[in-house]
Amino acid sequence: MGSPAIDVSGIPETRTLLKRFEPDLLKRLDTRLNAVARELRSGAQAYFERTGASGGAYRVSTRNRIGGFSKAVATVRGSVSRGDKWSTQPGVLAAIFEFMAAPRDAQPQNVPRVRSLIATLNARYGTPGRFLWQTWDDHGQSYLAEIDAEVRAVEAEYTARLRAT
Repeated sequence: MGSPAIDVSGIPETRTLLKRFEPDLLKRLDTRLNAVARELRSGAQAYFERTGASGGAYRVSTRNRIGGFSKAVATVRGSVSRGDKWSTQPGVLAAIFEFMAAPRDAQPQNVPRVRSLIATLNARYGTPGRFLWQTWDDHGQSYLAEIDAEVRAVEAEYTARLRAT
């Protein structure tokens, strides 16, 4: 994981055809993708709120790129002010939790610090783990199945419309 985000990419050809020839079907597909992304965001937010922290910690973003389409759920961007060692911004806290699963990706000189951070967060909030990834682990297969079913249904409708003309 390079960032605290889950990103569903692909289907660029389908989206391009739908946008050009059947925009109502593209709207239908986007509605389903948005619903799945909101469910994922809500699940991660619910785990985050169990720590006692409040505020929106996760966001949904959409990107249309030359190489394709992307719908992502990620922590809200935030930063720690220069000279500060801690931030209470929900997105910053959520990003820390998403990264704190284990020190395995830390550079060797940082492993003790990462372990200390994990111990401190676990002592303060319990063992929260990675909220976004926990939600994905719990429901990711059903989310992918929903998306796949909607893509297939939209493609079938598109094909039926082509045959009818």
